[in-house]
This record gives sequence, structure tokens and C-alpha cells, in this order.
Amino acid sequence: MTNPQPQQQSGTASVVSPIADVSYRDYDGPLHNRAMRWWIVALSGIRQALRKWWFWLLVLISMTPYAFTGLLLFVQTRLGADVQEVMLGAQQRGRFALLFFQAFDQQLFWLMVIGLTVGAASIAADNRTNALQVYLAKPITKTDYLLGKWMGVFVVVFVAAMLPALLLFLFCMLSYWREGFRQEPWLIVKIVGASVVAAAGYSSLFVGVSAWCRSAMVSGALSAGAYLASSIVAFVLWAALYLRDVRTGDLTAGTLVQNASLSGVIKSVAWNIFDVSVRVPGRPGRMFTPVEIPPPELWIMLTAYLAIVIGGIVAARIRIRAVEVIAG
Repeated sequence: MTNPQPQQQSGTASVVSPIADVSYRDYDGPLHNRAMRWWIVALSGIRQALRKWWFWLLVLISMTPYAFTGLLLFVQTRLGADVQEVMLGAQQRGRFALLFFQAFDQQLFWLMVIGLTVGAASIAADNRTNALQVYLAKPITKTDYLLGKWMGVFVVVFVAAMLPALLLFLFCMLSYWREGFRQEPWLIVKIVGASVVAAAGYSSLFVGVSAWCRSAMVSGALSAGAYLASSIVAFVLWAALYLRDVRTGDLTAGTLVQNASLSGVIKSVAWNIFDVSVRVPGRPGRMFTPVEIPPPELWIMLTAYLAIVIGGIVAARIRIRAVEVIAG
């Protein structure tokens, strides 16, 4: 028997092979351009955080202020109007916004811890392993890399801040729609705005510090140290002013000093977004008379906040480079 000879065909040979698959020629769907390259970097950082069990523990702990507020609201519905007045206050304007601001204020520390766990090693780990040379050797610019690292922290902190607030918002909407909740139509916008403020502030702070470190531990220590030190100094200065101003009952003068810290600046901008007044003990007597404290001056706190956000981004942008440059 003779071996069969391959049949010769005139013209183009018909070959069944993946390389001959030209079905993409008729594709009319979306194309991903270079604008989304930063998302690859951000997604890598987000996935690393989601794989750690203690990260989820921190998220659960950060939700407790909203859970506790929701529990108190549920209990007060069973105890009558007197308890409701204590919880929601006698004033009708912004009483639900005040509850959300107080829960946000209590959650702010845990948001800092969550942002620190993600942001401390965001660029410092790449500096230690010289991974920047690999990143920037690919079709990824410094802007893509920085935006991806920044967004990796921002998304995590924003979701951690927004999720429990949204759950409490839905509970209040279903339970207190006729009790004044519908009179605050902009509350959801205020919640989103406060979450954005916290996420952007922490992202810039931690990414900016991380870019100048070669160790995640050093980056975390410097960031946490600056955060806590500024809070302690502001509290000591405020306490001195409080002892002086409590005699006159005018406590608004020390509000700026009290919030002259990294956490205070973020809190103050969110405070202005919620646009509520907070009760604090006032003049001493048989009992301390509560005093309504308005939010600090917006333009002062917004200027300080923008300095933190822009300063952190600029500091990281200056430091990011693929090859170390030795001067002298």
C-alpha cells in the first residue's frame, strides 16, 4: 500500500488552527484602552487585603458604631417618646444626620487602621523588592502606578465606611419615614460625601508616607505615629482652652484647636458636610448645662484637608522612580 499523498489545492490552503481564527474581524464590542491600566495595580492591592482574615475582623469591628446606633434606635421604639427624645433630640432639623455623624466619628479610628493595613505596604513593599523597575518597564506610567496604589487604598476604606452607613440608612428609611426621616432628603449624599472624605484623606496620607519608605513596618509606624501624635497635641491644647472657656460658656473658640490634627481635619470636613451641631457639657453648676457646638470653619478645615490630600499625592509622585538616582 502506498501512503496517501496530501491533496494539493490551488489558492489559499484551508488550515484548522487557532492562529487562523479570524472571527475577531467582525467583533463590534467594547475595547479596553490605556485609561484602565491603573485598575490592574489597584486590584492587586485590594486582593491582597481581602485574603487576610484579620482584615475582615477589622471591618466587622468598624461596623459596631452603626450597629450600636441601630440597636439603640430599635430599643427606643419600644420604650416610648421620652427615650426617643433622648436619642434623636428635641429638634427636628438634622436629627438623623447627627446620628450618622456621631457613628461616623466613632468609626473614624477604625477606618484609619483599615487604611493603614492596606496603605502602609502599598509602595514601601515595592521599594524593598525593587518591583518598581518591573512595573514601570511595562506599559504603565508613573501616573498609572500612583493612581492604582491610591485607588487600592481608597476603594477599601470607602467600602468599609459606606457599607454599614448604607445598612443603617435603609433601616432608618423603613422604620422612621413618617417620623421625620423623609425631611432629610440629602442625607444619603452627606453619607457618601463623608465616606469619600475619609477614604481620600487616608489614602493620600498613607500612600505618601509609604512611597518614602522601604519597609512596610517603618511606613506603618511613621504613619500611625504622626496620626496619634497630632491627635494628642491637639487634645492637650484643647483641654487647656476648655478649662478657660468653660467659665464663660463660649466653647467654640477651642473647636479649631481640638480638631487641629490629622483625624480632626478629616472629621471636621465631614462635620461640615453633615451640617449638625454637637452637644457638649457647658458651664459648671449643679449639673453641666449642654452647649451646642457648630462645626469648625469650613474654609480653614478644607484648606488643611486639601494640604493633606495634595501633599501626600505630590510626595509619592516625586519619590516614584524606576531606577535609583545617586547624586554627587
